[in-house]
Amino acid sequence: MMSIESSDRSEIRKLQVTGGSTYIVSLPRKWVKEHGLSAKDRIKIEWRPSGSLRLNAETTNVRKRRKIEINIDEIKVEFLFDHLVGAYISGAHNILVSRSSGIRRNDRRQIRKFTQTTRGIEISEESEYSVQLVTLINTSEMPLYSSLNRMYLLVSSQIRDVTEVLLRNDSSSFEDSEEREKEVDALRLLLERQVGQILESASIESSFGTTRWEASELSNIVKNLERIGDHCFLLSRLCVDQEVPSNLSLQKLPINIIPVWHSAIKLLISNLRDRDVNEIHEAKSNVRAAIAELKEYEASLWESELESVDALFMDKLSESLRRILAYTQDIAEVLINIYTHRNATEEIF
Repeated sequence: MMSIESSDRSEIRKLQVTGGSTYIVSLPRKWVKEHGLSAKDRIKIEWRPSGSLRLNAETTNVRKRRKIEINIDEIKVEFLFDHLVGAYISGAHNILVSRSSGIRRNDRRQIRKFTQTTRGIEISEESEYSVQLVTLINTSEMPLYSSLNRMYLLVSSQIRDVTEVLLRNDSSSFEDSEEREKEVDALRLLLERQVGQILESASIESSFGTTRWEASELSNIVKNLERIGDHCFLLSRLCVDQEVPSNLSLQKLPINIIPVWHSAIKLLISNLRDRDVNEIHEAKSNVRAAIAELKEYEASLWESELESVDALFMDKLSESLRRILAYTQDIAEVLINIYTHRNATEEIF
């Protein structure tokens, strides 16, 4: 049967009745052939919450892997790392990097930086003119929420270290701060790769146990956690590069905001799966109040009697803490979005 309307990825077909009571629709020949199906093979039909139907070829033996080729002759060399990251996030299993005049030392340096920044990428083949990279991990089998929780634990531990240094002026806690910052970045890239695969593949969506709509919202949480991690690192550098004022106290602004943040982010992360909207509201309210306090505190520094160097330190400290709180507030709003979407009902009219 010819379709009424078609494109490369979709077709509209007429619904037919057979046997007087059974409705049928024919499958596109191209889709059947692409999945290596034949008569009597089994097709799984899922009824989605939106009301749409989804077909999965259960018996297919066809396996597809994405390959991306990066020709350095066609891009500016300073953007090689960005193109490698783009290939990783897009879900590429194989990445081939080549240059007609031969791979240069700086090219290889950027490739090594990429393998160190990401999870599960290794160099499989290397020659004078090309480098072949391969993904060794199956991201669809890695728990999405576990990676999110790991990001939370990393940024939370960094803030605890910052607190210790601010109160005790011992920067030894920051010896591995750069490594933790890199791990946060690596987790962000991994999660963005996972979210991209969920949005693109129905079977991977099922294996992760989340919907495509929720996955796109979770990617916003990932970005906010990464930005929190960036400011955690900035705070660690501030404490190392500048002399910490001696009058800091956990009972006074801006340090007394840190326990408020810890309590709020812990509450929000615990509601990633089983969402208690009242706890989300509580976390957001506490964070919003803390942001207002820091804004007033920063304004008061103009009239304070602090030495200019100390006042500048306190302003930078307060600003980073305020931004961390703002990103945490964004996470609360994302969770409210997901909660609202989950509790929506479909009306037929």
